[in-house]
Amino acid sequence: MTKSYPRDGCVRPAVVGLLAVLTFSLAAAWGRKPPKEEEVRVTVRPLSTSEAIGILHRFPELVPDYLAHKKDDTSYLARIFGFSEVTAAPLKRAFPAARFYLGHDFWLPPNPYLMTIAEEKCHGMPEGFNRLLFDNGTKVTDRNTLALAQALTVLTVEGEYGSVPQITFRDAQRIDTVIDGITWNAKLNVEFSERVEVWHFARWHHGFGVVSRGTGDGQLIKQYDLLGAEPPPKR
Repeated sequence: MTKSYPRDGCVRPAVVGLLAVLTFSLAAAWGRKPPKEEEVRVTVRPLSTSEAIGILHRFPELVPDYLAHKKDDTSYLARIFGFSEVTAAPLKRAFPAARFYLGHDFWLPPNPYLMTIAEEKCHGMPEGFNRLLFDNGTKVTDRNTLALAQALTVLTVEGEYGSVPQITFRDAQRIDTVIDGITWNAKLNVEFSERVEVWHFARWHHGFGVVSRGTGDGQLIKQYDLLGAEPPPKR
């Protein structure tokens, strides 16, 4: 059985199993490349009722049909969506004009999800990361691969675990390594919530195609297939 909650385009079914710059140089923010080790502080700020309802008014597709009778009960809607704004340095560097929000679905226990809003477009993370790039006229290049990989990691971790206050990048490398037929272009050693993981990123066209999370000894934890950069055709 699938469950529905905001994802790319704000609403689409969850996928079970294999889910898998602005045109300026992000490297300039660090000099030539990211520091060898960086501790990222993540702030999660609960939204007020008016802020939460403002999002639902902008994107009414977030509200399922079975809650239509509650559309005027703003306190109820704000409470069940439980929106919080997520901020972190890698996100501000990569997407200064975008806002990132954590919410929870309506199952028990509720599962977290993360979405981004930039102007009048909403995308679920991490699946819609390439579409966020596309909307901002951004391409993954040799110079910004690591910076964008870090931003994608923050979004993925926060969306999957709900609220992780600190993520530490122990190492960040640009690579060109083929494993199981996939050419990986970036490697991050990531520590959060007393976990240490190795993340690999494969570039595809102007974005990321596949992201793989594994243990230090090479065991796969999870793999994500990201949506293409171009948005779906209008109906």
